[in-house]
Amino acid sequence: MGLIEFGRWTEAAELVLWREQPDEWGMVIASDPRFTVAVDRAVTIMPAHIHAELHRFVTITKEDLAKALARRRARQAEEVGGHFPVLISHLPITLDSVRRGQIFVRRSELDWLFFTRWRLPDGWLTPEEEPRALEIFHDPLAITMRRAVIARLWPDQPWMAE
Repeated sequence: MGLIEFGRWTEAAELVLWREQPDEWGMVIASDPRFTVAVDRAVTIMPAHIHAELHRFVTITKEDLAKALARRRARQAEEVGGHFPVLISHLPITLDSVRRGQIFVRRSELDWLFFTRWRLPDGWLTPEEEPRALEIFHDPLAITMRRAVIARLWPDQPWMAE
């Protein structure tokens, strides 16, 4: 399979292991020159529709927060009214808690964009390739790439690169 040569992992095997990143190996792929080249390629050869989608996920507007706040309050009212088991009704709903929730959801959406539309050897998949690509669920490599790309393109929003 070409994964081991002379008692060592081959370069191809290392790239496979980047998808797993075993804790015991202490891998720091973000500092590897091959990863840096891939980040540069992901940023510089980014299709306009991908950039637009990234921008949409990274940008949380006052309107987004107002809608999310209204949804949370409506859900809380339904729970208190007895329509659902009480799950979050005891938690205070604040603009800050809604913002933290939106950041969590948006980072997840960003991750899914990288799981489904980005690959290390190829960069961004074309619209024709996307439907045929396997979704790589919770891929540590894609998450690391998402963090690096977002940090590079939106350095003023570090919470999206966490």
